[in-house]
Amino acid sequence: MTCFTHIEYGSTGLAVKDVQARLASLGFDLADEATQGFFGSLTAQAVSAFRQRVNLPEGGDVDLETWTALVDETFMFGDRLLYLRLPHFHGRDVATLQTALGVLGFSCIADGIFGAHTEQAVRDFQQNAGISSDGIVGHSTFSAINRLRHSWEGKSSLCYEATALGFARAAEVLERISICIFGADELACRIAERISNLAMATTSSSRVTCVSSPEQISDNSKLTIILTSKGGKAKEQDSVPLVLYDNDATIGARMATALTLPATGQRRIVVHVAYSFDTDDADRASRREQHAAIALLDALCLSFS
Repeated sequence: MTCFTHIEYGSTGLAVKDVQARLASLGFDLADEATQGFFGSLTAQAVSAFRQRVNLPEGGDVDLETWTALVDETFMFGDRLLYLRLPHFHGRDVATLQTALGVLGFSCIADGIFGAHTEQAVRDFQQNAGISSDGIVGHSTFSAINRLRHSWEGKSSLCYEATALGFARAAEVLERISICIFGADELACRIAERISNLAMATTSSSRVTCVSSPEQISDNSKLTIILTSKGGKAKEQDSVPLVLYDNDATIGARMATALTLPATGQRRIVVHVAYSFDTDDADRASRREQHAAIALLDALCLSFS
């Protein structure tokens, strides 16, 4: 990266070439000036258009504020380590990270500023992906997000698709994939049983089983789901993805994220049902449990479809 010096019409040298390369990467047409290292009229027009794009004062020269904005806009995702600091990281790579997290089901506003909310979204994603939840976007986190690029690139983080598979497609998944579900507490056990019953109601050939103790978990299952309503994971599950289910809109994306990333050995995930089921109305509590079971089974089927 070239050290900053004020650049204006008529300037020449490496600093000008650096500015021109960055402008060209952002889609500005500099024609022959892009290779000449001469700050001519086309470069001045591009700088003026760029300043307008990022809401800087009008002008065709590159002052410190313009240079800083130009550097920020040309950082690509993966170019640098991202983490919470003061002053905050900001730039195009941060916005890309935020967009990806939002689409993958981790609430994050794509403002291009790596603040506390972005750090929390990173930590949630890391837990969901079964990697160290340190809030730092280093190699492992970048690689995990990049492997999911097909899921988030070109999509909006402002809305989520809460949908269910058609009956036939859901049945195909349930007959093809062996899934073992263990409820780690009383409420989780009831929801696990409901998931198993729903799967059997979908197809009598369902391969979804519910067990009452960890010892009953089958080694032949393609996926083991440890369902909990208490939150957290056991120490031996540190590398196991944790899927937080706190709303219907994001559970599909979060489940797909956990199940799309590569796993070694038998695949396991922990699903924390974070809905509140506290109610004196037994019928209402039963309906909530059934709703959670339906949403989780839909998310599973969609992830494997």
